[in-house]
Amino acid sequence: GFNILIGQFYNFDMQKPIDALKIKGFQVKHVTTEDECITELASNRYQIAWIISSTQIRNSKFISALTAFHSAGGAIFLFADNTPYVCHVSEFLRTKFGITVEGNYYGGKTMTYKENGYLQAGNFGQHEIFTGITNLFEGITICHPVYSTSASREVFVTIATATDGNSSIAVYDPPSISTEGRLCLDCGFTKLYCNWDSAGTARYIVNASCWLLGIKNV
Repeated sequence: GFNILIGQFYNFDMQKPIDALKIKGFQVKHVTTEDECITELASNRYQIAWIISSTQIRNSKFISALTAFHSAGGAIFLFADNTPYVCHVSEFLRTKFGITVEGNYYGGKTMTYKENGYLQAGNFGQHEIFTGITNLFEGITICHPVYSTSASREVFVTIATATDGNSSIAVYDPPSISTEGRLCLDCGFTKLYCNWDSAGTARYIVNASCWLLGIKNV
């Protein structure tokens, strides 16, 4: 089976996402401190890490531990929300790619499927991550990626755009010669505990975890 490490640094009820993953057969280890997360990242037990940001990084070794995990083939589901609940994700992306996440858009709406709608406000396009999904809650307070250079704009591919027209969900598929794992960036982690059943969130997080592993969710 596949093992997922969830590092949750902002406190909310994670039971529904964890249950959805377990139903699909994933083994889940849930930690709420950076120290525990660093230890688990180094254990070689996990194919995927979920990182849920909070407002500050307390352990200065956290980003290097996450980067090492990713460089060795670990896939990461990066969850941020409104500023300042972006710190862990933003620091990782800044260190790795020169990308930060920021913003505080009050969304609260539902994105809808449109085959080539990746870049259209309030839409998501055709992607394995959205298999079987027609509606997806965008989150309540959400951020977006900010690119420091034109090259950094090319790193992630936007697959869903929030109702304010900014990138909401984006993916990184490393080049074939790379040892790195895949990345999925979600800019509205409130979808993990608000309006859970309303718009396909359970299917989305399972699909995304499968895509991160490079396996098909059927």
